Amino acid sequence: AEADASPLVLKTSADIAGAIWWGNEEQARDYALALADRVGAILPLITGQPRRFEVTLERHLCVDTTASGGNAALMAEVSSG
Repeated sequence: AEADASPLVLKTSADIAGAIWWGNEEQARDYALALADRVGAILPLITGQPRRFEVTLERHLCVDTTASGGNAALMAEVSSG
């Protein structure tokens, strides 16, 4: 969400994992309530200096190559043992 986004943006945006707010406490409460009112996972409102894991997104990709030429004999041996 943008820096000047209203709490409604946090309530309705589907593509966020949390929010950082460095404003006054009264406004922080409005943002926290908007996040709490969302359907789905509970998302954090970070009001202090964020820790690295709170602002880093890590993704992994695993490609299963068994069906595209993997060693079927080896796979059969592993599954039968």
